[in-house]
Amino acid sequence: MASNYNHALGICLLVSFVYFLNPNHGNSQSIEELLRAARTENPALLALEKEYASAQFWADQNDDYPDPVVSLGLGILPIETRLGAQRLRLGITQMIPWKGLLEAKASLATAQAATLKNQADSKFINIEYKIRKAYAELILNRGQVDIIHEKIAVLDVLEELAKSAVRSGEGKLSNVLMVQRNRENLLFDLQILEHEKWGPTIEINRWTSRPLEKEIVIEVDTFDEPDGMKAERDHPYIRILEAQQKASEVAIELVHYSQKPAIGIGLDYAFIDGRSEVDLSGNGRDVLMPMASISIPLNGSKYTAKKQEERLKQEAIDLKIRNALLEFEAEKETAKSKIILADTKIAKYKELKNITQETIELMRTEYASEGTRFEELIRLELELVEYNKALLMAGHVKNLAYALLEKYR
Repeated sequence: MASNYNHALGICLLVSFVYFLNPNHGNSQSIEELLRAARTENPALLALEKEYASAQFWADQNDDYPDPVVSLGLGILPIETRLGAQRLRLGITQMIPWKGLLEAKASLATAQAATLKNQADSKFINIEYKIRKAYAELILNRGQVDIIHEKIAVLDVLEELAKSAVRSGEGKLSNVLMVQRNRENLLFDLQILEHEKWGPTIEINRWTSRPLEKEIVIEVDTFDEPDGMKAERDHPYIRILEAQQKASEVAIELVHYSQKPAIGIGLDYAFIDGRSEVDLSGNGRDVLMPMASISIPLNGSKYTAKKQEERLKQEAIDLKIRNALLEFEAEKETAKSKIILADTKIAKYKELKNITQETIELMRTEYASEGTRFEELIRLELELVEYNKALLMAGHVKNLAYALLEKYR
């Protein structure tokens, strides 16, 4: 009976292993494929790239003189001059900013556009982390399903063994019922897992702009450890903050030029209706008059306030950078500590699994020959599978830690 039991169990577990390790392999989606889809199809990322592209035209809108002002006056009640009544007045004025003002405006527009340069990259890092995290949940889900099927395979063999013992008069019917009750619980767990997989599936499809109900067939069981970590200063979010700081510095420079006067030059033309009752030299002669004006910024308080605003803004950005660097370092160290703990657990669970396996081999022989301690045997058989579950959970913790470290690769 022992040899038949071992043979049946081996075949059952082998079939389960081969079947559940390669489900729909040809239709699987790798994490790299999903990330590429997110990068090229996600509307939020595409919108940020369009915003940056449109911002490249800001400088061209700020490096020209202001539009000239044209004025027109009609003499409904005309002004009388010695040479006649002024019937119409036409003028044009062009304001000329202080030298350097236009260049400063264009520089500020360029600096403000640069703050948008890394927005898409920064957002993609967060999207990538969410996709990797959801993918890890799917890996865990599939692993749990495989373990349940492994348990069911063990129960199937134990049920046949228990029935055989009952038929030979060496076993109890309650052992058969206990196996069947355990199987029913596992089948219910399979239903729960089938529903649970749709949460991370929808999450991935949302970020990759795929139909939300589209099923994802995962390709791997574990993530690879990221190759090296980039310097925190190279993170797109840090580059965004540094660009904002640069824009603030240029804004202060613009304030300096905005305090300078602006010169206006122009030309006025007046149509004069000549007098008919007298004969004068130059009677009815039109007027052509060059004009000049100057705009003097007398209210300096608004410029002082603007400088103070920008300096405080720079201090705030400095604090944001310091906070981000601390957060990055904390996240990396947390991930590394979780990886170390997971590796420790994996080593321990493998050791316990080997000990349990040896114990089971002895008990299988004992039950096959004497028909006793069936409850203990089934407990150990399922406990052996539970170690696989513990290994799966430890691997899941490592996958999440690797996903977090990818943010700094």
